[in-house]
Amino acid sequence: MKSNKRIFLAFVISFILTIVLAYLNGRGLLTALQSGFGFTILTTFLVAILSWGIDLAERKGFPGWIGFMLVLIFNAFGLLILIILPGRAVPHHNLIPK
Repeated sequence: MKSNKRIFLAFVISFILTIVLAYLNGRGLLTALQSGFGFTILTTFLVAILSWGIDLAERKGFPGWIGFMLVLIFNAFGLLILIILPGRAVPHHNLIPK
């Protein structure tokens, strides 16, 4: 799944769930929309950063979980590490002729 899909799904799911939960907890519709939008922006921002970490790691030849963990642990510094990190070179095996 690409970053665009992850970010869009995070936005939609968090917006719907937040509005429903805020409304069920006794807030009015307008205040539920306001709080839902604020939480949605925060959630989407966090998912976007983690998703970009996964994509950067996969683009450089590393497993996606390495990018996820670097960004999760080091936040924005983890993204900088991924940007600076050189691509993983695939070793070439020389075939010995018989």
